[in-house]
Amino acid sequence: MPVGPDKVRTNITFDKQLKDDLTEIAKEEGRSMNNLVIKVLADFVKERKETT
Repeated sequence: MPVGPDKVRTNITFDKQLKDDLTEIAKEEGRSMNNLVIKVLADFVKERKETT
């Protein structure tokens, strides 16, 4: 599936338990796991930029 011009596709490897935990949290929040991971990483980067 193609991605937009401002996006990039990448591969990442998770421990199985972490993937299962993320999938469960995403389901509880009504998100896809992909969307949850992007949100968590974006929040981390934003916080990091604000504190440095």
